[in-house]
Amino acid sequence: MKKSLSKIWLPALLLTAVAFAQTNLIPYREGNVWGFCDKKKRVVIQPQFQYVDRFLNGYARVKLDDKFGIVNAKGTLVVRPRFPNVYDIFDGIAAVEKNSLWGFVNVSDTEVVKPVYDEVYSFSEDLAAVRKGDDWGFVDLNGKIVIPLGYQKVFSFKYGLAGVFRGNKAGFIDRTGRESIKIVYDEIPLRYGDMFSDSLSAVSLNGFWGFVDLTGNLVIPRVFNFVYAFSEGYAGFKEGHKCGFIDKTGRVVVSPQYEHVYAFHDGLACVMNGGLAGYINSSGKKIVETKYTNANSFSEKRARAGSGGKFGFIDTTGRLVVPLVYDGADDFHEGLAAVMKGDRWGYIDKNGKVVIPFKYDSATMFENGIALVRCRGQFGYVGKGGEEYWRDAGGEK
Repeated sequence: MKKSLSKIWLPALLLTAVAFAQTNLIPYREGNVWGFCDKKKRVVIQPQFQYVDRFLNGYARVKLDDKFGIVNAKGTLVVRPRFPNVYDIFDGIAAVEKNSLWGFVNVSDTEVVKPVYDEVYSFSEDLAAVRKGDDWGFVDLNGKIVIPLGYQKVFSFKYGLAGVFRGNKAGFIDRTGRESIKIVYDEIPLRYGDMFSDSLSAVSLNGFWGFVDLTGNLVIPRVFNFVYAFSEGYAGFKEGHKCGFIDKTGRVVVSPQYEHVYAFHDGLACVMNGGLAGYINSSGKKIVETKYTNANSFSEKRARAGSGGKFGFIDTTGRLVVPLVYDGADDFHEGLAAVMKGDRWGYIDKNGKVVIPFKYDSATMFENGIALVRCRGQFGYVGKGGEEYWRDAGGEK
């Protein structure tokens, strides 16, 4: 995922799912102030902040007196709250905003990159992308510019390579700035996660798409009108107005016959025709007919499906294991899925059993055993057994 920085503090409700570092600390709210507790609700870091984020890489962002900083698991402010915005710690360094410009500080609260840049990404593979004006380059952990500014668009490093645009051409550079894959293409994937998915990356030249490997070899010729990223060994492609799938040799395994296709997950791909969705396996066999008006890719061997404004879940055999009875639903994650009945959200397990009652204004996926919810207009975290990690004003739990 590209780690670009917004100049607005993003509430945790809006954060995409990421792999959180192992920590037993959970954001805990007392009234309108936040601290951290353990899973038994024993307070470890006293509530004192206007807001806190979950721990990531051993640190958590906090807000105090309308300024942002970072705390460690012992409750020590390793970056004092004095910035209009900060970003999470990566490689021991956090991006910070000062006077509408961005720089970096380390966990000793020492400035390692002066705030002179208009935009920055977080560190990845010991390098961070930085922008001045219209030009991007990369700095190292000491703040030294190691890849000069001169690119119009860049992506964070992944597998030792970073996608870049120079002028209207794109390619990939290595950590020394060398063009590992020549900057000659018209387009490359614009999502960080799609670059070298399954070790292959899409490239486009003169209106046709193919795939290169990590060495830059064109392993699948540029003969497609459009392609999607590889997942589980297969990639969707478009020929005219129809879509199909190819394998990693470029062989067509599902002929172009669908209006739209999604990536394979758990061995099945969602496909659409006539505005209706179904599922196929890697040989193109229909496991679920195109009959749902709403559908999504599989997650943990369950896929969200809907029709007539109601939602349920199917398994990988196509069996409807959770009936279409919910007014809203999210994907399964860590064994539970948030579902809505009427205007309230709760959680079900993979068999459809309600494990957390319908009582929340909004609810998100579980990550590291907890999920962010909104209850009575206030945010808080719940555990998988329905434990609520907050105490409202007046002592109400």
